[in-house]
Amino acid sequence: MTDRLKQLRIGASGPARRSRCAGQVLVIVLLGIGLLGGLIFYVINTGDQVNHRLAMQNAADSTSISGAAWMARSMNVIASNNVAITRMLALVPHLDSFPLATKMAHSEVAAWERCMDRQLDRGVPDDWMRDGLESLRKRMARQRDILAPMNDLFNNSAFDMDSLTYWAIRGHSGPPPHGRLWQAAESLDELSQATAMSAGPLSQANAVRYGQKNYAETAFVVPVMPELPARRTSFGDFKKPVKNGIIPDRDYPHRLGPYDRLFKWRRYHSSGVYERDRWVEGNPGHGAIRGSRGNVNIGGRRQGRSARGYSSNPDGHWSHRITGRMITGYSVYGPYTWMMQRVGRYRELPDTYFYDYYRRIAGIKLGYMWGSQELKKIHYPQWVTDYPEARAQAAGGARVTRTMFYLVEIRSKYPKGGSGWLSKGSYKTNGKRPIAIWVNGWADPDKWGVSKIADYIWEDQYFYETTEDREIGINKQLDENNKPIWQKVYMVAQYVFGGIDVGGETPVYNPTNYSDRDDLPAPILIDTSAGDYDMSQPHHDLGVRRDVFSYLGIAFRSNRPTVWPGRFGSGNPFGKIVAVSQSEIFNTTSWDLWTQDWKAKTVPVTRWGDWVDRITAGIEQAPSTGGMVDAETVRDVGQYFGRFDEDMVAEMMHH
Repeated sequence: MTDRLKQLRIGASGPARRSRCAGQVLVIVLLGIGLLGGLIFYVINTGDQVNHRLAMQNAADSTSISGAAWMARSMNVIASNNVAITRMLALVPHLDSFPLATKMAHSEVAAWERCMDRQLDRGVPDDWMRDGLESLRKRMARQRDILAPMNDLFNNSAFDMDSLTYWAIRGHSGPPPHGRLWQAAESLDELSQATAMSAGPLSQANAVRYGQKNYAETAFVVPVMPELPARRTSFGDFKKPVKNGIIPDRDYPHRLGPYDRLFKWRRYHSSGVYERDRWVEGNPGHGAIRGSRGNVNIGGRRQGRSARGYSSNPDGHWSHRITGRMITGYSVYGPYTWMMQRVGRYRELPDTYFYDYYRRIAGIKLGYMWGSQELKKIHYPQWVTDYPEARAQAAGGARVTRTMFYLVEIRSKYPKGGSGWLSKGSYKTNGKRPIAIWVNGWADPDKWGVSKIADYIWEDQYFYETTEDREIGINKQLDENNKPIWQKVYMVAQYVFGGIDVGGETPVYNPTNYSDRDDLPAPILIDTSAGDYDMSQPHHDLGVRRDVFSYLGIAFRSNRPTVWPGRFGSGNPFGKIVAVSQSEIFNTTSWDLWTQDWKAKTVPVTRWGDWVDRITAGIEQAPSTGGMVDAETVRDVGQYFGRFDEDMVAEMMHH
């Protein structure tokens, strides 16, 4: 009985103890779960806040760089248009000169080629001269054939140059401009004006768009209404860029313009460094020369090659040679000169006056563009190629502008008609490149005092002396004092009459026939009335450079926690995650609206107090953004930012 009772007591005590301990682990587990949940919520919310903070910084960067970049692109568009208009204006006198210059050059080279044909038909006394004249005739014919299709296009076809180059075309319906170059220039001018007017609002719109694309609830750039620092001037400001490549606001080294800094269109000026030295033979086989140059000494423009030997100091002792060059400076040129150089480098019309006519006519037409509109004239050539008729007209008082001759020469070791004359290796001619000579005024070959050997052909014979000319078999010889012996070289120069120019004057018409220059395109330039950066301290973050070309991007979103927001509140009075980013616009080539090299980049945020003031100033600008930026939001941001000490901000941002 006693044992049974003991067993009952023992059995009863185990469950009793378990009952008193029941639920202790559950409390611990529940407490751990709560703490773990809180930790998880904390980690989730902290991670979200960090991610949101990073996202807002990306949004702020996108906001500032997008606003600045749009302004930089707008400035590049204007710069590109300014340069394009200068090129179109430069094209006007160039293109409008082609018809008249081509017609004049083609008519005279055709007359010269016919003159050669007639002279060859009449006959020439020497075979070597015939070869030279035939070579010259082919030269003229080749250049005539180059000019012929140009002349047909510009002067004998339906092609109308006026439709390209004239401001106003007589009989054309509608107000000017009528020429397509002027229409294009005017369209670019209108595009530039529209770009300048829209640059500020579109910069803000671009900033807002990209800030919101990067998950900002609200984003905008300061200044709230950016302004392109530019002004439209007048047509006269295109003159310097077109002619000289000098932009009108070229005041400081940082504004030299695209033709100087970007294109490098420069003419370098230099001076030679000379050194006196003993004479050195510049061409192997040729020695010094002395003596006569002949009985006929006509000066003028020459094209071709002389058969005469190389010349040097008569005594053959001393000479000066250039041992180096020193650059002394440079001048800049514009698109008008650049185009003129390209035409001048065309070497296939050397015997014609095409380039001379083209240059003079284009210069007159360029003068019309910014100068007097009074009609000017140019000499129009008319060639009389028959010698008797030319003499008769000259005697009758005709105004002779130019007289033309063709010169075929032979230089020989032996005199003409003597033993060895024209023997192999004893002579040289200019038969492959005879000389064409143009003399100002009337020059009658019958008055030269030389022999007339055939119809319209005169011959001059003379000699000079040289110490050596291996090309014609004259080798250097030394006397008993070991000095060179002077030896004779015999020259035969035959002149063929080419004709006289008895032409008159022809008008050079004005394609820039506008009545009011205020109607014309005008460039948009940097407005420097507010000042420029301090030349003694050219820093991007000082003065007008900061005021005009610096942007602050602001982006924010709610900082409400994702999980259990009631328990994970924030002490931030603004209630937002806010980020800022500063960007600037710059041009490393030339600080002007001619050089298409404007860029934007992010930079450290500086001068916090200045940004607070500019945000406050933006409250009044916000309504003009068309709803993109809310004035109340700008006010709240300004008040929030104004609570931060500038030194503390500098520590936080630049730690």
